[in-house]
Amino acid sequence: MNESVLIGDAEKFLDEIKRSKIYAEKIVDFKYFNQIYKLLKINLDKLHEFKDLMELKGYKAPYRSLARFGASNVGEIMVEDLQDVTRHNQYFRMKAAAKKNILDRINSSISSHKIAIGHLEESVLITCETCHKKYKGHEISSVIMSNTPACECGSVNLSLKKNVNGVYRLAILKYLPLSGDYMVKMSDLSFLGRDAYKKIVNILKHEKRGAVKTVSLVIKVLEDGRWIRKRVSLDAEKGDNYEKELQKKYGSNVRIEFLQFHRKKPSIINDKHTRTSLSLAYVKLAEDVLEKNFKQIMNKHLNHLDKIDIYDQAKKTVQELVKKEESVDDPGSLKKVHLRTILKEKGLIDEKDDIIPELKAELEKRKKFKNKLFTEVPKTLILWDIGKYYLTTSYDRRSKYSGPFPYLRPNLDRYQMQAFDDFDKFTIKFLEKYMQENIIIFNNFRDILAEKFKMEKKTKGIHLRANPTAFGAAVFKFKTDIDTETVSNLFQVTKKDLLAELKIMDTFGKPKSKRAEKFLEIIKK
Repeated sequence: MNESVLIGDAEKFLDEIKRSKIYAEKIVDFKYFNQIYKLLKINLDKLHEFKDLMELKGYKAPYRSLARFGASNVGEIMVEDLQDVTRHNQYFRMKAAAKKNILDRINSSISSHKIAIGHLEESVLITCETCHKKYKGHEISSVIMSNTPACECGSVNLSLKKNVNGVYRLAILKYLPLSGDYMVKMSDLSFLGRDAYKKIVNILKHEKRGAVKTVSLVIKVLEDGRWIRKRVSLDAEKGDNYEKELQKKYGSNVRIEFLQFHRKKPSIINDKHTRTSLSLAYVKLAEDVLEKNFKQIMNKHLNHLDKIDIYDQAKKTVQELVKKEESVDDPGSLKKVHLRTILKEKGLIDEKDDIIPELKAELEKRKKFKNKLFTEVPKTLILWDIGKYYLTTSYDRRSKYSGPFPYLRPNLDRYQMQAFDDFDKFTIKFLEKYMQENIIIFNNFRDILAEKFKMEKKTKGIHLRANPTAFGAAVFKFKTDIDTETVSNLFQVTKKDLLAELKIMDTFGKPKSKRAEKFLEIIKK
């Protein structure tokens, strides 16, 4: 396929995706869910086809071919010829930039589709009314993607209901850059939104310390009576016993002259496009909710609302006045002059030609609240969702399936868990009241996650049948002083299931009989 045709087809397809809308409130309807889920899956397959073809054609490193062009590779040439070379070089650079940009958009679109599919799969349960089999998560694909949605028993009598135990946020779907237009969505963010976006990206980029990936060595080997120097590389599996591996291959006389460990540092979410898409979606959702409710919030925290309203109205009037002025050299200074004039007329400027103290204090308080909420709300939302996902899912599930957070590490180290420090109490109250979030004020979230990962290590390989959601709730209860009823409501599990998992946690690792206890004592001696 011609390159310009390939780029044109990809752009046309991305524009089609942009025109199709997702309405989160309609997803409870089985027909609509079926339609949206199929559309996203089909789109994802098509996007992967574009990506594979582009990578095959070298779109991943489009500037590499430019090394052939340019004055430095030509030798002595005439000025006229040099102009032709420069023109050709510029043309090929433009083509390379077009290749890089379209592949970037395709990758962004793929990540956004994976996120959307993950949230849809987490949000519902599909039940067969004939055999009563339930499908959730990745299992939903086997039902929906057939020509006619049907259970494995052959029945088409299916029902869809909300998955109360799932970790999802359907409200972010409309903010995802599904068409790969993440740069456009980024430019639409407010100043505070951009600041919140950067903070979330940095949190999700939090790298793990220390896992060895490869080992590079310079060794000396005795061959035919001569010492030969060689460079050797070993992978992570052999890196722990590098001396034995070298002796196996080169004999016992091998000498190590130089040794270097190369470490992999996987992030919390180990893909830049996924980090970008998630951060944008959560920030934009928070921005819209805050803009709708901010005035109502301030009504409860500010004392001179009448003065604030006059000040805001004056600013709007000034902006309209400056727009009407033609050929203004310094619009900023003109705005200040007009604003002071209006505020003076309204009695909001004192004798020292400064804003009166009451209004100044109120403006500072409003700015402080705005800065805090616009930064903390999206950060708290995404960390709570990721933290809850870690608590309510098993290690195997996180390892094998992408879920609502593709490329999420199946577990975290202590360094990465620092991101889950205590949440801001004012922000939690805002989320409870204005976003109807099922979240409570608690401390030591990273200790709760650390306990969950510790318990997963203990239970690994023993095939312990557990209710993952109730198990996560039990860990939460075990590490906090919050009452059982509140925790069961927070995780949408019954008190009976929660207490059963707490009992398993309490007895896990303890001997079940006197004989077993005696055996453990003998081993310790």
